[in-house]
Amino acid sequence: MRRIVIAACVAAGLQLSPAHAQSLYKCASRAGNSYQQSPCAASSKTVETMVTVPDPQPTATQLAERARKAEQDRAESAFLSHLAGTDQVPVSYRAPRYGRSMARSTRSPRSDGCQLAKSTRKATLETVGLSRTYDLLRRLDDEVNHACGRGRSPR
Repeated sequence: MRRIVIAACVAAGLQLSPAHAQSLYKCASRAGNSYQQSPCAASSKTVETMVTVPDPQPTATQLAERARKAEQDRAESAFLSHLAGTDQVPVSYRAPRYGRSMARSTRSPRSDGCQLAKSTRKATLETVGLSRTYDLLRRLDDEVNHACGRGRSPR
């Protein structure tokens, strides 16, 4: 029985590792040390040979989880940037709107802030999706209310 288990382990190991294993050579020469996939040239000395096995390809589930995590990280970053006030372009660098000159603009800074708060809330909620929390909703609504001049101020 013991021989069968050992034979099965050896057979499984022989099927998986040689097909995926790669050799990495550390070569020493007068110019310095280098790592390469092919054997060292005659003018250099092989210091070490390592057998490496690359990581397996990610599954579709893992790729989807990575994409979801990246999107959540972007949303959190945008939200924190908005809270810190670093997401707004200075007024002197804003491009003029087509059809109107900047001098004749009838929008006040308060209505621009209100529109910005509303669009930030909308973008954040679209990004977060159904994993939104009560605290997030309350904080976004407080920011909109503060920017639009109604209700209580954000914390």
